[in-house]
Amino acid sequence: MDISKIPIQNRKDEHIVLVSTENVESHDSTWLEHVRFVHNTLPELDLDDINLSCEFLGKSLSAPIIIGAMTGGTELTKKINVSLAKAAQKYRIPMMVGSQRVIIRHPETKESFSAVRKCAPDVPIVGNIGMAQVANSDKFEYIEEIINNINANALAIHLNVIQELVQPEGDKAFSGTLDKIAELKDQIDIPIVIKETGCGISKEIAKKLFNIGIKYIDVAGVGGTSWIAVEYYRAKKHDIKVNMDFGELFWDWGIPTAASIIEVNYASNGYTDRKIIGSGGIRNGIDIAKTIRIGADYAALARPFLMAALEGQGSIDNFIDKIIGELRITMLLTGSKSIEELKKSPIVISSSLKGWLKERKVDFKRL
Repeated sequence: MDISKIPIQNRKDEHIVLVSTENVESHDSTWLEHVRFVHNTLPELDLDDINLSCEFLGKSLSAPIIIGAMTGGTELTKKINVSLAKAAQKYRIPMMVGSQRVIIRHPETKESFSAVRKCAPDVPIVGNIGMAQVANSDKFEYIEEIINNINANALAIHLNVIQELVQPEGDKAFSGTLDKIAELKDQIDIPIVIKETGCGISKEIAKKLFNIGIKYIDVAGVGGTSWIAVEYYRAKKHDIKVNMDFGELFWDWGIPTAASIIEVNYASNGYTDRKIIGSGGIRNGIDIAKTIRIGADYAALARPFLMAALEGQGSIDNFIDKIIGELRITMLLTGSKSIEELKKSPIVISSSLKGWLKERKVDFKRL
């Protein structure tokens, strides 16, 4: 798909173009490089012995990999969503859709999301709405429309304060969000996934979320795509200098992915059935393995899937085959036959990540 020849309909298309053509990566890393597996030179396993299967939202998965939330709302984004959904169905992995807020104001865009469920009828699909919409809602009737639009197995509420503040047309009111999330949780019949959008989640916030009954957290830490950077480029395009300045200053704001995963895992101690999704700069099978080893149950990737989708269906399949192969090899080299065994494999934590955890009084030794 030649992105340069596709007409830009609105902000959603603009986001896709910027993410795929501009340097919107964080300048800081995920800190996963500070997690090192201890090599098992005698694993006593065959590659075919490795079992990646697990469960998510009551459905069996072929691997602990999730297609992260990206987009929807236009013809371009529909094509991307359809391609990703076909791959999700083929490989039995979940998919999160992008923010569905647009369908409330523009019902004609529903098909750009509902096409996902048509192409992926048997795998978990996660809906998506922003924290600002939840915080400023007196009633939640529109949430049922969002859920029904894709027959969602769960609803993600994305936390994106700094993106909204840098975005020229962004929301500025967020007070009361936690209470509204608790209220919404009691009104819908599917789980809520709280997900960040690139700045990570701390142990303090995770604790508050667990206390109101949230069971799924997607950390989305620093180290991958910076949505602040995306909004910087939008502000630059429209020559809005103050927002450009905000974007430059806050480009790398947040908690690195590895630190956030460990903090949220630490906060989950004492709670049952809590699930953590590690995301934010996950790029290969070793990253996925490390993410799971330090406390996540699944790894979500977004930009790599987007780039593959823009190249075509075959590229998505090739990418999934590649990261699954890399994960299998990593598990063999750690002597881990299953995901549960991978979670117990020996590791060494060093450098900035070790210092962070010490300062934050997070007991990383129990990892």
